[in-house]
Amino acid sequence: MDTAKRFYCDVAVCGGGPAGAAAAIAAGREGKSVILMELRESLGGLCTNGYITGIAGNVDGLAKEWVERLAAEGHAVVRPHLPVVEPEFGKMMLEEMVLQSGARILYGTHVVDCIKEDGKIKSVIAYCKSGKVEIFADAYIDCTGDADLIYAAGVPFEISSGEYCGLDQSVTMGFRLAYVNYKKFMEANKAFRKSKDFEYGNPKRSSLIVFKQFQAIAEGKLHELLSPGNIVYPMPGRDQECMDVTLDATHTFDCHNDDVVDLTRQIVDQHRKVVWFVDFLREYVPGFENCELEALAPMNGVRDSRYAKGEYFLRAEDLATARKFEDGIWQHSEPFDTHVPTPGFHCAIRHINTDKKLENSLVRPCQDEKDYMMHPFVRPLKWEARTDPRDWSEIPFRALICRGVDNLMVAGRCFSADFHAMGNIRIIGPSMGMGQAAGIGCSMYIDKKLNAIRELDGVLVRKRMIELGVGLDHAPTGYWETVRNFKGEPTVNAGDMIEIRNEKGETPGF
Repeated sequence: MDTAKRFYCDVAVCGGGPAGAAAAIAAGREGKSVILMELRESLGGLCTNGYITGIAGNVDGLAKEWVERLAAEGHAVVRPHLPVVEPEFGKMMLEEMVLQSGARILYGTHVVDCIKEDGKIKSVIAYCKSGKVEIFADAYIDCTGDADLIYAAGVPFEISSGEYCGLDQSVTMGFRLAYVNYKKFMEANKAFRKSKDFEYGNPKRSSLIVFKQFQAIAEGKLHELLSPGNIVYPMPGRDQECMDVTLDATHTFDCHNDDVVDLTRQIVDQHRKVVWFVDFLREYVPGFENCELEALAPMNGVRDSRYAKGEYFLRAEDLATARKFEDGIWQHSEPFDTHVPTPGFHCAIRHINTDKKLENSLVRPCQDEKDYMMHPFVRPLKWEARTDPRDWSEIPFRALICRGVDNLMVAGRCFSADFHAMGNIRIIGPSMGMGQAAGIGCSMYIDKKLNAIRELDGVLVRKRMIELGVGLDHAPTGYWETVRNFKGEPTVNAGDMIEIRNEKGETPGF
């Protein structure tokens, strides 16, 4: 096919999710001409198009600006931890921020290949309504989530881990419900935790919705556990007794997320499970009696597929031990969040297993060596290590620089990290932080006329982010400061997560 159009810019960003939007905004604000290519017709990726509307992770930099701009117009629920954005207005606000930065957007554009010369990408090949298009740039950023440009450029990458024999994390599909009495649901959830049905340490009894699913299974109304764990996100500006909510609930297992046949299987599986789940919610969960399915997310909730090999490969032990870096460009305090690849009643693995005690992490002897739902193929190592929420780790700038290609960076859930580190970092806050750093890094690479991005000192990117208000020069504030100062001892709860409780049994909460 002949090339229908050619485009020229300083920085080309592939993928318009949270990372890609942030990368385009950052590069545009640094004075660069930018083209942002997105397969769909709106920005925000899994946050807006996938209905994962809670901003997990540290909310700083462009992520903080996005939430604050939405909140000023009544389109965000601001809370100390996990603020929620209204997805439709979230799309439009990101679009506005990108365009205000001077960047250009190409919607409906699918990156499929690239042309390389002398160790650099010369141009990216994409297909869209115009046909075949070619984008020429000085620097490129892969924010596709699936490392599509990285794959085309021949950059080394990994998928899954040996422990799970190539299986990716389980997949979910977000959906939106109308006519939910959220106040009634929250009251019922609170009452459940005080009832005899709640059992601390039992994953079957640690959540109202999970407990009710087992009840429905026992009564023959549900044939399997559809959701081993979920979060209900309230939509902003609504009457709490009759409101919209989004959920990221039902799980599909045994996934291969770089395989079109398996991706189709996942989507079909999710469609029917969502319908079953809504019927279950109406009958069993207080507050959902009158709910109606308003929308299925147009984007499947893939958590991981390919991830690049970069100049630094971030490992799970880096996160467990709260490692800091001179070129650290983002702070992170969240727990491990590897959604279990195989079926069972566990939602996510909140620890890593090691053969020795790790310093500066929360460690205990392995508790689950016979739990074949969590570890289906191999007996885990002897120690469990967890992140300490009172401390934080950092993402080094080097983990965003791709090996083997001089002018290519990566941001978001395909950056350079191992399986469990990716399970932790892939969330929206860090993705936007990585995108912001990548946009700034590409701008500096161009301004300094370097031969390769790897020649750029990441300390300069860190310094620039601090100048722009990102709090890398001090400990995380807000919710994480509250956690650090909370008087209590860490314990492992029913969801395999660390909780800090005081003498009264209270936690910092949201």
